[in-house]
Amino acid sequence: MIESKFAPGPRPANNIFSQISMFLTMQRDIMGMFKQLKAKYGDIYTFKIGETYNYIISDPDAMHEVLVTNAKKFYKDRDMKDTRNGLARFLGNGLLTSDGEFWKRQRRLAAPALHARRIESYAETMVNYTETMLNSWHSGAKLDISKEMSALTMRIVAKTLFDADVSDQIERVGKAMEAVQSLAGPPPVIPPWVPTPHEFRLRRAGQTLDDIIYGIIREWHKTGEDKGDLLSMLLLAETEDGERMTDQQARDETVTLFLAGHETTANSLNWTFMLLAQHPEVEAKLHAELDAVLAGRSPTLADLERLPYTEMVVKESMRLYPPAWIIGRQAIEDTEIAGWSVPKGSLVNLVIYLAHHEARWWPEPERFMPERFALENDANINKRAYIPFSSGPRVCIGNSFAMMEARLLLAAIASRYTLSLEPGQQVDMNPMITLNPKNGLPMTVRIRQPVLELA
Repeated sequence: MIESKFAPGPRPANNIFSQISMFLTMQRDIMGMFKQLKAKYGDIYTFKIGETYNYIISDPDAMHEVLVTNAKKFYKDRDMKDTRNGLARFLGNGLLTSDGEFWKRQRRLAAPALHARRIESYAETMVNYTETMLNSWHSGAKLDISKEMSALTMRIVAKTLFDADVSDQIERVGKAMEAVQSLAGPPPVIPPWVPTPHEFRLRRAGQTLDDIIYGIIREWHKTGEDKGDLLSMLLLAETEDGERMTDQQARDETVTLFLAGHETTANSLNWTFMLLAQHPEVEAKLHAELDAVLAGRSPTLADLERLPYTEMVVKESMRLYPPAWIIGRQAIEDTEIAGWSVPKGSLVNLVIYLAHHEARWWPEPERFMPERFALENDANINKRAYIPFSSGPRVCIGNSFAMMEARLLLAAIASRYTLSLEPGQQVDMNPMITLNPKNGLPMTVRIRQPVLELA
């Protein structure tokens, strides 16, 4: 670059004390720090830690540059690829952590199992598993909905994508996920070879995931038949040279889709039920639509096109609480973003949550208003400012799966139950790898009478 012009931002953290101070601030309240710096410096700002520039971006056009226009200039960030302290420690070299030609190959192999037509066959399984869960509930019970949704979506993704039953592993995977989530934020100061309690938790989590995923792969190898699921496609696919995917590669892709495929949808539903409990007028409109269309029966795939308000509720919930609230990239060459210099090696963080809450793109941004996503309002939406599934060539491969699942599960649950919070109950965000409710989501479930019966 002929002339360097860097975005504004706080003073560099050049010494060890300022770096530790910034690390601690990010670990304590990373969202609060991002909001504070945005208010001072704007939608694009940067700070240096050591010799590395860190860009924090919430401007829709700048995010579009990184994810779409100049996507080839940005790879997944090094912290994610870190096999000691990053997600790669658990996910290996899967779709979320790989880049380049290897990523393209793996994406091509996985795409057919998550094509819109293929996932339509999963709808019945999604609803059946939900009904089984609901049959175990009883009116007046106080449940941690975050655990209920996590267990449900875990069972669904295991069955639909890998033809596996993980019902007896739910608790173990839940604990493993808590450990994986702890990898969010800056790398820990204490190296992984120090035998801390946290390090032991991470090791147990890795062993748990390997036990389960390799167990699923071993079961497949007993017959080696094509069951039409994702795992079969991965293990039977051949390259042009006749090579097949190794069990290690299949393990990395399976664990990636297993974790990402249930965690994001579970959190979307968590926030949706919280918002409905806080906004009875929205909940009433949702119930009215469900009762008019379903009349007390379970939802089917064919019903979704007649449930537009249900879809609006899900979309608005993901605007306010995007499960993937931040996207990390790293510049692989000297480049620019919105005219600002970005040297090779710079870390770029796209804060989706802030873009989704910006008043310039969303009038009354903190208000839960599903009508924003009504068909007649579509032209008013800045599409670059709404990317709950990312955008560009690395858009979430499971976005159609997730949207179908979220709508079907919401319809099935809200048709039979109302979920309420305690008066004055505060639900705080926990912005880790995904955006989840801090300390769970305790709610009281009650069987409800259809609106038509009350009329």
